[in-house]
Amino acid sequence: MLVRYILTFVILITLPCLLFATNYTVSTKTNLVSKMTAAKPGDTITVSNGNYNWGAITFSNSNGTSTSKWIVLRAETLSGVVFTGNTFLQFGGYHIMVTGFKFANGNSGSDDVIQFRGGSGGISPYAYYCRLNNITIDNYNSDTTGYYLSPPAATNTLNRWVTFYGRHNRMDHCTFINKFNGGPTIAVIYDSANYPIGGYSTFHLIDSNYFKGRGWQGGNQGETIRVGLGSMSNNDGYNIVEHNLFQYGNSTDPEIISNKSNLNTYRYNTFRDLDGGITMRQGRYNTVNGNFIIKTTTSKVRTAQYGIRLIDKGQKVYNNYIEGLDGNYNSLTTSDCPISIYSGQAPAVGYTVPIPGYYSADSCIIAFNTIVNCYGGAGMAIGYNHPNKGVSAPFKPQGIIIANNIISMAKGQAIDVDTSSEVTPITVTVAGITISDSLPVTYFAEGNMYSAPSKLGITNTTGFNSQKLTFGTRANGILPPPSLVSGAAINSINYNSLVGNIDAWGKTRSAPYSVGSIEVNGTGNIVVYPLDSTMVGAGTPLIPLPVSLSSFTGTITNGIASLNWKVENEVSMKEYQLEYSSNGFSFTAVSTVIAKNKAIYSFQNKDISSAKNYYRLKLINKDGSYVYSGIILLSAPEVSANISLYPNPAIGFVTLSASNINPNSHIELTDFRGRCILKQEIVSGITRVNIQGVAVGMCNLALYEGNKRIMGMPFLLGK
Repeated sequence: MLVRYILTFVILITLPCLLFATNYTVSTKTNLVSKMTAAKPGDTITVSNGNYNWGAITFSNSNGTSTSKWIVLRAETLSGVVFTGNTFLQFGGYHIMVTGFKFANGNSGSDDVIQFRGGSGGISPYAYYCRLNNITIDNYNSDTTGYYLSPPAATNTLNRWVTFYGRHNRMDHCTFINKFNGGPTIAVIYDSANYPIGGYSTFHLIDSNYFKGRGWQGGNQGETIRVGLGSMSNNDGYNIVEHNLFQYGNSTDPEIISNKSNLNTYRYNTFRDLDGGITMRQGRYNTVNGNFIIKTTTSKVRTAQYGIRLIDKGQKVYNNYIEGLDGNYNSLTTSDCPISIYSGQAPAVGYTVPIPGYYSADSCIIAFNTIVNCYGGAGMAIGYNHPNKGVSAPFKPQGIIIANNIISMAKGQAIDVDTSSEVTPITVTVAGITISDSLPVTYFAEGNMYSAPSKLGITNTTGFNSQKLTFGTRANGILPPPSLVSGAAINSINYNSLVGNIDAWGKTRSAPYSVGSIEVNGTGNIVVYPLDSTMVGAGTPLIPLPVSLSSFTGTITNGIASLNWKVENEVSMKEYQLEYSSNGFSFTAVSTVIAKNKAIYSFQNKDISSAKNYYRLKLINKDGSYVYSGIILLSAPEVSANISLYPNPAIGFVTLSASNINPNSHIELTDFRGRCILKQEIVSGITRVNIQGVAVGMCNLALYEGNKRIMGMPFLLGK
């Protein structure tokens, strides 16, 4: 009897779990909406194969959470369910996965084909922690005449194919083909309530997708991906766009990717044989790294193809490989350069409301990029005044850093700098603040190598070294750099925090670094390379994204070394092996930390006896492949002084953490020209330094014992 009661009790308490994981098959819109509205975490709703013209498919589900099992809506087989006619999809809720569907040869009018929200109204429930996977959208245009070949009618309807609302959503392994009408293919939208105070970060991930054949010929509104809105460009996004392939576009809108928010990352994407490029249009402190922008067609007729455009301040551009572009084939008066750094209608100061035009690209860093076989004008241009846009932009970019880049031109000159300045100050009012300025372009250059038929292009050669640059035969999708760039980077250590010891292939750099995007003596496996259509898009293998080591730091206190590291994309990781060396050459494993799908790890090494202690991480994947981190050096406190600072970038005040500081020590803050702008005594402990009134831009903080310089570090002033 007791056994019977126990069995009955077990069945009763487990029955809800069994009921919550149910598979349903539907073949009507009514059943689909009904099942998805009521579905519980773990449920799967399968749509039977067939062609359907269902109009608006709209549902919301309030049963999931950010960590619950997926609620899945899937096609019976990949692309076996084809939506056509005026069908479009809107869904909201938590942890919903939509996978395997195809939208083909349809027309959703002004409605987006897929929305991450359960309706079109502003109060519609948004999607959170949801995923769009293995979706194909092909020729789903508001006018089917094919604007890839002919200009559009003035009444052509604009729409978007996928629109992100909510937060923490992902779109991966999808294919988008032949979008002819206007409106971005993909758009990330922000909440406008009480902007900018009420704006929230979105944290979306857009990865492993294939974009082919963008044909809009109507001017603006032809972006492939737009992240943010000009009217709300001060939102902090923290979105990541990575491992996507863009191919064969012919749009009159030059922006393939258009950034219009702050703190986004665009990395490891491939752009092949298409007009346009990556534009940091509005928004600040974004990162563009590890992208491959390649034109391989033999025609050198001028197109609108360019590499990277920088507008607004604090953008970081590094480890990018740019080959064969001819956007400014015969001209210095176009902005279709491999890399262009813009002047502005107003300077980028403070936390200001957006302007409809341009902010100057102040305090941007362009480092360790490779420009090869490009046909210019110029390979890199600073201070464009938008002559082909009819826009007056008199505020020249300030505080630019150009370091350790390769610029190898097949035609034209290496660099073009606007050396003009206004005779009288230009005055503008931004957010109620009146600003006057007449400064010319200011920049700092070091370690750059160039080769160009028309020479350097500027009279000041500081930081630019002319070399015969002979690249190798194509391997792993690129032209390998000449051996002479090996170890030639200037002040490699100053850029550790920027490049993270990694090159464009994902290999670990060896200090001193190579100039350009590829580390000649890099260690570890090649994990990033130019993509083709077999690697991304619907139906391709779900290859885990390579782990990204965001930071690796350490301190020594009372003889104990504390190591900390932060990772992203920890999908296929097995473990982290911490290795130690007393000389920086011979390393021994001291600990193995199992990967636990979390962002931050730490370890303490308690047996520290050496004055100098070197550490590195071996990041081991489940398949046995591995890469090494960069090497960090920790000195025992009694051996040498040490300082660190935060935040970085800083505004108003910066906090210094100092240890083992000798008497008669002080810090000096210098601007990018080397001028001392602040000097202050310092002792061990925490010191708060007032930097109010100091001009924004890239600076260097140095520690001195008497007149002896002990150490220095770069950091950015101002947001």
